[in-house]
Amino acid sequence: MDRFVINGGKKLFGRVNICGAKNSVLPLIAASVLNEGVTRIRNCPKIRDVYIMAKIIERLGGKYTFSGDTLDLYTEGVSTWVLPEDLTGEIRASVFITGALISRFGYAETAKPGGCNIGNRPLDIHINALKSLNVTVSEGETIAFSGANAKSGKVVLRFPSVGATENVMMAAVRLNGTTTIENCAEEPEIIDLQNYLNLLGAKVVGAGTRTIIVEGVNKLYRGEIEFTPRSDRIEAGTFLLCGACAGGEIEINGLNIEESLSLCKIIRRNACKIYRKDDKMYTVKYYPRAKGFGRVIAEPYPGFPTDLQPQLTAAACLAEGLTVTEDRVFPSRFSYAEELAKMGADLRVLENVCVVSGKRLSGATVSAGDLRGGAALCLAALGAEGKTTILNVSHIDRGYEGFEVKLKSLGADIQRIVT
Repeated sequence: MDRFVINGGKKLFGRVNICGAKNSVLPLIAASVLNEGVTRIRNCPKIRDVYIMAKIIERLGGKYTFSGDTLDLYTEGVSTWVLPEDLTGEIRASVFITGALISRFGYAETAKPGGCNIGNRPLDIHINALKSLNVTVSEGETIAFSGANAKSGKVVLRFPSVGATENVMMAAVRLNGTTTIENCAEEPEIIDLQNYLNLLGAKVVGAGTRTIIVEGVNKLYRGEIEFTPRSDRIEAGTFLLCGACAGGEIEINGLNIEESLSLCKIIRRNACKIYRKDDKMYTVKYYPRAKGFGRVIAEPYPGFPTDLQPQLTAAACLAEGLTVTEDRVFPSRFSYAEELAKMGADLRVLENVCVVSGKRLSGATVSAGDLRGGAALCLAALGAEGKTTILNVSHIDRGYEGFEVKLKSLGADIQRIVT
């Protein structure tokens, strides 16, 4: 397993370019199954999760190529609705493809998907939502979906799940009549999926709100579609918090303040000043040391994102004062806290709440257990005294393209040790 070695205490200066959003690209790859042609995704991050999803398309009978930052997906040859068990076991987002397969073939079959170990993420929201469309579901060693008698209707999600929202959107696009999805997730990445589906000839409105309406169409476009997803607000937020840990001045190309407002409000008060250069470019000047962030609650958009909760907690470990983080999306997402404690962090986890009293940290050997928790350990290492070795960084590669390369370009003392 590769590892990072970080010598902390180096302030960060320079520009970082933010890739296309992972949480947009993965459902777009799933939705490409609906286009019996070519889907070209621009500004696509070269990350492990993208490669796994593209390989799933390949195993279904399609093809893919990567050229620069452009991913081309050739899906005319997709000929099976059975997802490969070995690949679905690696990535949670594979469940998105079931909705697209049901729409194209009427059937889908999958093993239970894998992904980060961040607590309970049940599939029942997806299953119950698809059942609302009269999809038959059989659960055993695999989960089989039959849409032979599927029909449009009303779907009410018991929790605003991003994946379930997107799955139902894809499953409903070719059903006769109107499908209404209520209690939807409002994350901006869902707007990208809506826009892509509409380029294919679907009729979807309401993405980004609590209600999405899908008017079924008889057929979808077959041909070449080019799409550029929005910038990754989680990557942008991670680099904003890198600066809060290390100090310095960073120019971030691809920061959308509106979509990152919940984070920007917090760190503007406590850690930095943000200066706008244009719509996507901001200069961020950091204070010598951040102050405690108070009470931060991770909850569905537009609330503070759960995918930034570990990174903010890491920054809080270095800040002066008290921070309380609560996660209402993934209550068990605090396994990284034990690793931060090895660096001297003063923090305590009580169910879905972490209480942090900021102090100086010292380098140690720690291990990444999941994507965002691994990024959090890197942030802590940037601000710690001495050398930190972070093991199992393949988790970090799942969601960040060239993370150590970008940090090094900002002046961080970081290297990847390949083993």
